[in-house]
Amino acid sequence: MDLNQDFPFTTKEGHEYLVRFSQFNPEVIPHDIAIPVVDVTIELVISANQTNNAKTLFQIAGCIRNYVELHNVILYCYCDSAPIQKRNPDLLNQAYRSQLFVKMFEKQNNEDYINEKIIIEDPVNGNHYIHLFSKKHNKQAINSIANELMRLNK
Repeated sequence: MDLNQDFPFTTKEGHEYLVRFSQFNPEVIPHDIAIPVVDVTIELVISANQTNNAKTLFQIAGCIRNYVELHNVILYCYCDSAPIQKRNPDLLNQAYRSQLFVKMFEKQNNEDYINEKIIIEDPVNGNHYIHLFSKKHNKQAINSIANELMRLNK
């Protein structure tokens, strides 16, 4: 089954998004991980003149949750530092994206899933925020990947 998939959608306000799922090369995954790891990218393709609302987060979260329902995978989401509209200008873009990712799933009461947040400290470029998302039965694999990522935290 092809795990590489794109899901475009348009919000009520006219924002166009693309949620892209791309499987990691299995050779770069720790050898004790038997489950596929899939990178999830949330891309704003066209921005409308209006601000987003919570419904947009629910649409994105629903798309991600549906993908995990169909595929037994661990999703890897790296929060980048690209510009984003936010209320608190002192908050780094990647930290804000991480907060959004947490809120997307908290609001939906997804008790059957794990959303593991990993922060790799980088005083030069700003901290790196990564989320690993999957069903709870994959907790051991998530812990293994999280431990590997934390080795980068020096």
